[in-house]
Amino acid sequence: MLESLFAVPMPDFDSTPPGVLTGRWSCALVWRLALASVAMLLAIVLLLPAGIFLSAPGTDLTGQFIAWRAFAADSIRAGHFPLWNPYAYGGQPFLGDFQSAELYPSNVIFLILPMARAVNFSFLLHLLILAWGMGYWGYRRGWHPLASVLAGLTVALSGPVFPHLYGGHLSNLSSLAWAPWILAWLEDAWQGPARRPLLLAAAGVCLQILGGHVQYCFYTGIAAGVNALAHSFAPPAVRRRALPMVAVAFGGAAILAAAQLLPGFASLAESVREGKLDFSFVKMFSFPIENTLTFFAPGVFGGISPDAYWGRAYLWEVSVFIGVSGVVLAARGLFDREHSRTARRDLAVAVVLFVLALGAHTPLLQLLYDYIPGFGQFRSLAKFTFPMILFITLAVGAGADALLRGRFGSRRFALAVLAAGGITVLAGIYLWLQPESIGALRNFIVNSRETYMGMPGFAVAPPLAVLGAGAGRALLVAGGLAVILGASFAGMGRRPEFRWVPLVLLPVELLAFAWGNLGLSNWSDVAPAQLQAYLAANPGDYRVLDSLHMNNGYLLGAPDVWGNDPTVLKRYAQFIAFFEGNDPDHATQYSSFKLLPRIFSIIRYRYAIVPNGKGYTITPSSGILPRALLAPEYQVLPGRDAIFAEMAKPNFNPQQIVLLETQPATPFSSTGGAPAGKVTVSDVTGDSLTIEADTPAPAILLITDLYSHDWRVRALPGSVQTHYDLLPGDYILRAIPLAAGHHHLVVEYAPPSFYWGLLVSGVAWLVWLAAWFWPAGGMNEQPARAFGSWRRARA
Repeated sequence: MLESLFAVPMPDFDSTPPGVLTGRWSCALVWRLALASVAMLLAIVLLLPAGIFLSAPGTDLTGQFIAWRAFAADSIRAGHFPLWNPYAYGGQPFLGDFQSAELYPSNVIFLILPMARAVNFSFLLHLLILAWGMGYWGYRRGWHPLASVLAGLTVALSGPVFPHLYGGHLSNLSSLAWAPWILAWLEDAWQGPARRPLLLAAAGVCLQILGGHVQYCFYTGIAAGVNALAHSFAPPAVRRRALPMVAVAFGGAAILAAAQLLPGFASLAESVREGKLDFSFVKMFSFPIENTLTFFAPGVFGGISPDAYWGRAYLWEVSVFIGVSGVVLAARGLFDREHSRTARRDLAVAVVLFVLALGAHTPLLQLLYDYIPGFGQFRSLAKFTFPMILFITLAVGAGADALLRGRFGSRRFALAVLAAGGITVLAGIYLWLQPESIGALRNFIVNSRETYMGMPGFAVAPPLAVLGAGAGRALLVAGGLAVILGASFAGMGRRPEFRWVPLVLLPVELLAFAWGNLGLSNWSDVAPAQLQAYLAANPGDYRVLDSLHMNNGYLLGAPDVWGNDPTVLKRYAQFIAFFEGNDPDHATQYSSFKLLPRIFSIIRYRYAIVPNGKGYTITPSSGILPRALLAPEYQVLPGRDAIFAEMAKPNFNPQQIVLLETQPATPFSSTGGAPAGKVTVSDVTGDSLTIEADTPAPAILLITDLYSHDWRVRALPGSVQTHYDLLPGDYILRAIPLAAGHHHLVVEYAPPSFYWGLLVSGVAWLVWLAAWFWPAGGMNEQPARAFGSWRRARA
């Protein structure tokens, strides 16, 4: 099947004029290169020290993904597929959290390799998949092989991609890697025989979903739709097919990925992301217009570290670097006589995506937020710069292809590049000599309240002299490179070998950028030995509040009260917000813990762990409830606010009374005092626990774990009841009304959405395979004919 993806021969260039470079792909060569590149990546990973991660400390990798991948891998190796994560946020859906990526095929490497090697291999593998996809897209457009390689290298090492390695964004890279494949297959589908390219596009979107970052899937869909609209000037056959095929591919992908989507949507329905997010949250990390300078001067606002970057947002969200050479080659592609039409269309798509990336910096976001589904579900509109860079890279590849085929451009083009370089050099010299002149820009950024430099927890901004000098140096280097490139274009007519100046400078710039944006961390950044030793020496069934490692409870040895992830249960986020003195109606995944009230005993909060510069200060709480207890009384109250008000009273006793929202199926009256019964908890896993209880009178079994509507109770032999109801108790916990007698039951997390999703996905993939192999005459044409149709349409 995969061989057919690369079976298209390149045009034969043997009869081209002197000075034009020729080349062709062959299926065998492509597969040899693919296997060699994967083997090279594996060798690099194995040569790295065993405990080193290719990401900076304090990022999402060390603060989330490593612990989650370890939890999933250890559970699966033990024969259990985890659906619930008890180690973050007091408990939350695990499969339903897209970023767990349990169903993503390449995550099987976490079952095979040690953690650090698996993480590093996953990072590099997805950069390679992304580069292959961009190269494949150019290859389908008939580019010279070297132009395809340069395009792949450009996008893999570009600003919207490579800095995510520093940020530890494992799910980002897993999902965005498939975008160029999807867009290329869609173009194949609407420009030729559609069946197999359309099937491949749907499979690619499915992989984006399973990869863990559905925001990139949504943005890829927007980009595909804009690209389809841009093809409205194509031949009528293409024009009629483009948008419908985008809809078919993404709709089919949703069915293929139902095993992930259905539990994911069920989980979101209970989370803080239920419905629209606050507009103030959605507009965070909109692309700042001044960061267009990072197209060619990546360090103009400082380095990648949040303590070195003084611009708006985080640099890994708002860098658009493709290098001075990339910008010049894109311009060359735009004005090339053979590629100008397609390059103009590609850059028009890029402009639309750039406007969307600006987010709150234009009035458009408010309209999209109000009227277009999906735009109220995500923050960081700056992520639109990733699909934008894909379409700009198409112009870069077109420019490289033009040079390789001997079309060097006019003298006016060379003079324009020289002039742009000269102006940039002068700006750099001015800032270098007058660094304080950067003050107006710095004040503008500070007043926007979108910068972290100087805020609590971040470094104080350096003096203006340092900022201005740094920006000046960045512009001086960029301008100098542009002057070199302009001179090389001016001389290409007489010396064709000068074409290699931009073609060599491009990878040099990209590799230098990648080297400057590489971070390293180790196991001590994930699970400090000091904390592990302390928690091991103080065993118990409790939770901690660790301000630096909120998602890492599995590796530290104690579940965390809080976390850092979008799928925190809404009930729980509201509870934390209210009792920390905030508005529960605006609860999000973020909270500042300052009060730590007595009521936190119901979530088994035991220790607060705070770094103190030399180590950690560990402060114990006054007491915690057991995992399960029998309460003799209950009270039904009409909703969240009434329940919180009752719980906030000084005399509220959670061991005596449970607050319910509805009457139990069999109401009972209190007998006064605690029931003379006992509770035993056993066989505890992330998804279930077995309980035996004996009570001489009706009581409420209160489990101090978080409630979700997908938790169920199943009676075991010997129970006095055959059916049990599981209700929300104290708004956030699990409450089970018990009759008098002996009870033996299992409380388990069993979301029906997962099992229905498995069924739908299984059937969908069988249909996909049947459609791929079904010998349906003309519908089974090879992609070579699709390529030929596209070439004829373009001509």
